[in-house]
Amino acid sequence: MPRRKLGVKNNPINEKVPFLQKINIWKWLFLGLVSLLLAFALVVQGRLATPREDVSQLHQAVGTKDVKVGTMTTTRDQLNDTIKSLLKKYKLSDYKVYADNQQILLEGQLSLLGKDYPLYIYFQPSKLENGNILLTVKDFSVGTFQIPQRMVLQLLSKNKNIPKFVQISPKQSTITIVLPEIDNDFGIYVKANTIDLYNDKIVFDLYQKK
Repeated sequence: MPRRKLGVKNNPINEKVPFLQKINIWKWLFLGLVSLLLAFALVVQGRLATPREDVSQLHQAVGTKDVKVGTMTTTRDQLNDTIKSLLKKYKLSDYKVYADNQQILLEGQLSLLGKDYPLYIYFQPSKLENGNILLTVKDFSVGTFQIPQRMVLQLLSKNKNIPKFVQISPKQSTITIVLPEIDNDFGIYVKANTIDLYNDKIVFDLYQKK
């Protein structure tokens, strides 16, 4: 993992916050984030397209509620391979979005004051009780400078093209992925069951829409 230095109080970036409004930070973040979200969706669709069992045998009637039809397990490597393919497809090979055994990292370059600086955003993923995924911003840096997380998410939230299943909370420095709202052709949606990057185990519960 890249080593970062802490900023100082008289950081020129902090003294010229308005200048950041002229930088398309939100655009880079949006592309990286969407690639990550599409990766989750593509992994789900890919696994559903090649079922290993007859899910019709797993249907359980639960009144008018949606029916759980099974589970799906994937790994960090499978997720990272999918992300890499998506970045290439969308001509974003200069950027990296990947999960290690502790967190999810967005990595790339950002032009600032006429120079290119390494850009890093660290997310801690977790599952919510309702099965959605919560990405908590652990850290964010541009080279040796420190930029407030809240401002970054505020810029990102202003993009009207952000998918409806992405809910941004600048005050909490979090992004929620509402998995049931990710469309697919199978009439099935997923809920996060287990997100254990350290033990390389990512499990989703599969539900059939009624």
